Amino acid sequence: MSNDLSIVKAIPVLEVADVAVSMKWYRAMLGFSADPFPESPPHQFAILRHGQTEVMLRCGTSRALPGQRQYKWDVYLRLGGGQIRQLFSELTSRGVVSRRLERMFYGLAEFEIKDPDGYAICLAEELADSQELPMPQL
Repeated sequence: MSNDLSIVKAIPVLEVADVAVSMKWYRAMLGFSADPFPESPPHQFAILRHGQTEVMLRCGTSRALPGQRQYKWDVYLRLGGGQIRQLFSELTSRGVVSRRLERMFYGLAEFEIKDPDGYAICLAEELADSQELPMPQL
């Protein structure tokens, strides 16, 4: 292996049943923009973007593990700006939260949501006042 190797980003690729449905969901729930291919439906692929973060969607059969599972996410998104409580409240009202907002032993505040294909997405943020949050019940 070359010492000059420079990996600059890792991007999750999710197989989804319907790229258009997933693009709409990620836009509505998390504010992602989407670049689908082909541009007109039915889409086979899309790159979702939010700032420097990217998630790729590929048409296929979902590989999400079935059933209710907590602390075993498929995508981990680190937030900034102190908005995790507000986002948690909004996503709770939309019925997509699958794990409550908690303070993890490593100091981050986290909660989980499920996308239309059943992928678990963990949203996390470092908060100065996270000690107010409940701890996980593992």
